[in-house]
Amino acid sequence: MIFLVVAYAFLGGAIKYIDQAYDEGIGSIRISKMLAIVSGLVMGACMIFDGGFSTAFYLAMLISLVLTKKIDNWSFMVGTLVALVTYIAGAFIWGAELMLVPLAVFLIAGAVDEIADGIAHKRRFGPAMEYFLHYRPFSDIALVLLIAFTPFSWFYLAPYFAFTMFYMLIGTLEEGQVTESVKELFRRASQLRP
Repeated sequence: MIFLVVAYAFLGGAIKYIDQAYDEGIGSIRISKMLAIVSGLVMGACMIFDGGFSTAFYLAMLISLVLTKKIDNWSFMVGTLVALVTYIAGAFIWGAELMLVPLAVFLIAGAVDEIADGIAHKRRFGPAMEYFLHYRPFSDIALVLLIAFTPFSWFYLAPYFAFTMFYMLIGTLEEGQVTESVKELFRRASQLRP
């Protein structure tokens, strides 16, 4: 389960990093291309080894992104293809669990979140409403309903919110902050050596 929390956190941050690199010029396109491949592999691994929940969550995300035409750059396209190929290959080798009701619930919630986020980018609603729409709350509501009415454990709140928190955290960083944070980490580590 620790793997899931770390993987979901990584995927949330990586997806937002890629999005910002292409849409806002914050971050590196080269790093985004590498992150896309790694993210696709990690996402596919989550779907195979976790089964029902991760498969429903990530397949719904990918399908809703395709339907709402949000896969608008090379990295997202490659990451999506790598995730799907990894999932399909893993399904042939180890088998796969696909739960249609959770997939449908996440798909509907994800599509509504993407549409709401797109509207918030195009129109001015005021800070509170824009935050609400950018936060993508409909998937949160879907998650709680699924946990309450299906056999999913409450544990799934941890990886889900790790994804959300790292997505939002990377969204708050401006150009250079990630690089400076990494440099500062290395500087402090070098001072610890004898």
